[in-house]
Amino acid sequence: MAMNNRLTFNKTAEKWEEYLPLGNGRIGAMIKTHPCNEILQLNEEGIWSGGPIDRINPDTQKYLPEIRELVKEGKVLEAQELGFETISGTSFNERVYQTAGEFRVDFFSEDNYGIECGWPLQHKVVSESLDSYAAELDLDSACSVVTYTDQNGVKFTRRTWISAVDDVLFMHVTASEKGMINFRGYLDRGIWVDSVYAENGMIFLEDSHGIPFCVGAGVSASGGSVGTKGFCLVGEGCNEVLFYIDIQAWKWNGKPITKKQYDKSIKKNYWSEQCKNHLMKIRKAVENNGIGVAADAYFAWHVNEYKTYWNKCYVEIGDNRDRDNGDRPQTTVETPVPDLLKAAGSDNVELVNKYINFGRYLLIAGSRCPGKLPATLQGLWNCYMDPPWGSKYTININTEMNYWPVNMAGLSECELPLFELLERAYNNGCDAAKRMYGCRGYVLHHNTDFWGDAAPQDSWLPGTYWVLGAAWLATHIWEHYEYTLDEEFLARYYYLIHEACIFFVDFLQPCSLTASDGKPYLVINPSLSPENSYVTKAGQVGAFTEGCEMDNMILEHLFKSCLKARNVLGDHACNKKGKKYNSKDFSDFEYILEHLKKPELNSDGSLMEWNTEVPEVEPGHRHISHLYGLFPGHTITVEKTPQLAEACKKTLEKRLSAGGGHTGWSQAWIINFRAQLEQGNESLTALTKILSNSTLPNLLDNHPPFQIDGNFGALAAVIRMLVQSEFDENGEVQLKLLPALPSEKAWQNGSVRGIHIKGGYILDFDWKDGKACNIKLKPENERAGKIKVNCGF
Repeated sequence: MAMNNRLTFNKTAEKWEEYLPLGNGRIGAMIKTHPCNEILQLNEEGIWSGGPIDRINPDTQKYLPEIRELVKEGKVLEAQELGFETISGTSFNERVYQTAGEFRVDFFSEDNYGIECGWPLQHKVVSESLDSYAAELDLDSACSVVTYTDQNGVKFTRRTWISAVDDVLFMHVTASEKGMINFRGYLDRGIWVDSVYAENGMIFLEDSHGIPFCVGAGVSASGGSVGTKGFCLVGEGCNEVLFYIDIQAWKWNGKPITKKQYDKSIKKNYWSEQCKNHLMKIRKAVENNGIGVAADAYFAWHVNEYKTYWNKCYVEIGDNRDRDNGDRPQTTVETPVPDLLKAAGSDNVELVNKYINFGRYLLIAGSRCPGKLPATLQGLWNCYMDPPWGSKYTININTEMNYWPVNMAGLSECELPLFELLERAYNNGCDAAKRMYGCRGYVLHHNTDFWGDAAPQDSWLPGTYWVLGAAWLATHIWEHYEYTLDEEFLARYYYLIHEACIFFVDFLQPCSLTASDGKPYLVINPSLSPENSYVTKAGQVGAFTEGCEMDNMILEHLFKSCLKARNVLGDHACNKKGKKYNSKDFSDFEYILEHLKKPELNSDGSLMEWNTEVPEVEPGHRHISHLYGLFPGHTITVEKTPQLAEACKKTLEKRLSAGGGHTGWSQAWIINFRAQLEQGNESLTALTKILSNSTLPNLLDNHPPFQIDGNFGALAAVIRMLVQSEFDENGEVQLKLLPALPSEKAWQNGSVRGIHIKGGYILDFDWKDGKACNIKLKPENERAGKIKVNCGF
């Protein structure tokens, strides 16, 4: 187990994407782990590019009927032209997540003091330090560790962590001999900065180009001297050193706020004082207790808090014995992660174990209290001012994928920031629903941001005008409840499910296709299948359509979740103000469920993506949205809908044969599809592909560029290869063990502990020679004990 909890490295990172991520949910850092020229790239969840903006197009409602009619008539390009003009946000872009800058610190000896010309300005690294260099990310204690020995034979150790207890970043430096630690460090953010200065022996950087913030760095040492010179922290001849860094930004309470109110609120700078006071408090405690005692205490408090999450579950594939000789224990020498990746293959379970543990680590580091916001497209980590896709919340797959594994991994608390974001977006979503579409309820499109922006993002025809963002996110509320059975949680967030349904009661349109009762199916118009396009009857490339398979499946998932939640809550199913909903709402919901189009097959036996069979422009497209009903939806199963399950298999083969699955997150979704279809060997093939083709040397997912969704999607998929659970129509949980176990020899033994299943149960079991054994199932609470679990073991 210990080896699977460490990522080791013997070469320094070549680029930011290869640094090691640390985080406490609010503060994040990517650590270069260089022996002498260290870089700590810094993030704080609330640093975004600006205040709230009203981007809602004033002409949407006026032209919506015309757009719908054009789509019905097959005049798709005309509809898209009018949609571009009248649905697009008046400014194409929401706010983007931004870096807080970098803390650059050089460590040097007397022999290599001084800097040469060149960029970046840094001290020369001696060969001995690089030759002896070793770094690791310790997943078990959430810290990075760097060790090296310089030309004088002095061994240095540098440990960095971000504490949720103290809400600060620490870097502790020790040496094998006294008086040998020398350093110079400074803060930098390029041109995006208002001021950098030293005060009371610490350094600070402030900026207000976007949401205003202050980052500060302080240092304490035993022996030698530390202080400031100009804008730098400096130290000479120290025995032991402890750095501490904090970031404080303007805080929003989540209540509706106008641009005028925001502009007024940021005039009084309180965040810089918060940062300074926090660092002064840390420095006084360190000085009162001594460097060694203080560093050990801060680290111990950090580890104890972190392990309340980390120790909740683990998964280990393989039996810790050499695969070539079952009687010989595996070597205790750890292979550096980049070398493991080069050897990625179906039998490399050491790599898989490290990879899934890294996924759990990222969830804990990136999405928990003291943080309040969920993981962005890059999690908590972003080095750019204008990052790829804004490092926002892409809610047509990527944000949702980030949270697929949380409940199974016993990390339900880590999903709470997602619901806080949805609450932030609710008021804007209501405004967009009313002003754009003349509808009740609330709506989100395919992106949102810090402010919960609800207007369409970009002008990307196959993506921008999608209206199911809130609907998909709201299904997570019910899924969260099915694992936790937390009725208080369900009652608090129920309105977000209900109001998402209400929007579609008003928005859905009848189409020419009819349900079994002879009445028209209800569809979204205009709609699109993210982010795909098709060939129209006129031979043109189109995206706008009268409904599609993903619409039908998300809406089915949403409306069923709402009705189930209402059955659980009864009179407690209330709106945000605590008032009961009109009973007519629920009859409307039931009617809509009966009039959503059912899945159909193309002539080649694959699942139909649009509501009629049309040629695809890009058969190998990265999105496979029409399989939503297979996963994360619940419509298609191998037992209940075998014909549709076979159609899903054909759909996957069709996509893959045309080059699909070429991005990290797309391949992660494919593994989940394969697991749901109980295709163990195919699941392993897809897992091997994501490790071989879409994983960076530090195990972060590579779209490319770096996105974190693939890490979380693949973690969910591996767990689902081993365990799946669902409620049936009788309210009982159907549990499957090893539903998609590959035939690969290295996978035939293993164990899981603390996996959570639906119904509020915790599951432990082993498997040997491909068969489950030592099965233990225990309820997490009294509510769970009342749920029956049917196990097929």
